[in-house]
Amino acid sequence: MRHRIRRRMGRMETAITRRPNDGTPYGARLRKLREMLERTEADAVVVASSANLYYFTGVWIDPHERLVALAVRRDGDPVLVSPDLHRGELGGVGLDALYWRDGDDAASLLAGALGAAGTVAVDEAWPSGHLLGLMRHRPNVRWTGGGGLLGALRRVKDRFELDLLRESAGAANRVMTSFLRRVRAGAREAELLDELIALWRAEGVRELSFDPTVAAGANGANPHHAPGDAVVRDGDFVVVDTGGKLRHYCSDMTRTVAVGEPSAEQRDVYALVKAAQRAGMQAVRPGATLGDVDRAVRGVIEAGGYGAYFTHRTGHGLGIDIHEEPAVQAGNELPIEPGMVFSIEPGVYLPGKFGVRIEDIVIATEDGCESLNADVTKELLVL
Repeated sequence: MRHRIRRRMGRMETAITRRPNDGTPYGARLRKLREMLERTEADAVVVASSANLYYFTGVWIDPHERLVALAVRRDGDPVLVSPDLHRGELGGVGLDALYWRDGDDAASLLAGALGAAGTVAVDEAWPSGHLLGLMRHRPNVRWTGGGGLLGALRRVKDRFELDLLRESAGAANRVMTSFLRRVRAGAREAELLDELIALWRAEGVRELSFDPTVAAGANGANPHHAPGDAVVRDGDFVVVDTGGKLRHYCSDMTRTVAVGEPSAEQRDVYALVKAAQRAGMQAVRPGATLGDVDRAVRGVIEAGGYGAYFTHRTGHGLGIDIHEEPAVQAGNELPIEPGMVFSIEPGVYLPGKFGVRIEDIVIATEDGCESLNADVTKELLVL
């Protein structure tokens, strides 16, 4: 352990630095960020969202209205600026830290931690009030968005992250498999939602990736339907979209099931969406772009005559955040790289009738992709 004595400001105290623990990925991520910083016009970057701080430290902080940030410079060691109340959580992460207490000017500490940086990239998920306070202390700095820099780093997962995502997906697979057997005529959507959440709790998952969708009948035509008092009826399709977090890494999956014998139209649309989802997975290959995947999926649905009813992008990146880079959508010609993780989730939504969506999370590999949800059938289940 070594101590660095910093000038006391208000109730600021000595910053304690510990060496990072071996085997963790956080030091390598910070080194990569500094290497990427060298290739930009920015002299420093302010990392501030809970997700980005977790990515670089392994500690999840929910600061509420208080300022917590990591200043990463080209010409100096990274410095954490944090409320003193988080000292116990952040004290062992292996970074220099400046702690402040309520009533102190935290923005001035962060301004000092940025050194002589003339251009500073800022985490775009940071509340604007904190940025404005920082700008008052550094009026001559040129400020720029840091979302592209941080997003580019996080969109290709390291091995540590891939293991966590597989673990998180495993829990989702077990929950979905158990839940689909519970979908039944006569149950209210909200009743089924409670049963779904109970299954997550039984897996030891206390935080969901997002508010789940359990959408019966015509409600399935609303992609993000919030479960309510609608009753599942014989002949309904039920769309189920859910995910949970393990160690802050998300899972996400959608399946559609039939309650009672489906109509010919329902079977046809289901088969079309299933074929589109398969085409999207087959399009993930070396040399392809994210736009190629979207075109492959959309082409199948358009050829089937339902293109107007596929109303969203093909997929989104997933990791610490439920929606992060990369986006699988028209116009995104970013080449697919091994280690990218994203959803492939085509849907057809027929207003007043029903909806169908099938979603897997995939990891791009050297020769294709690995589905994290292959254990949950995509054959049409008739319950």
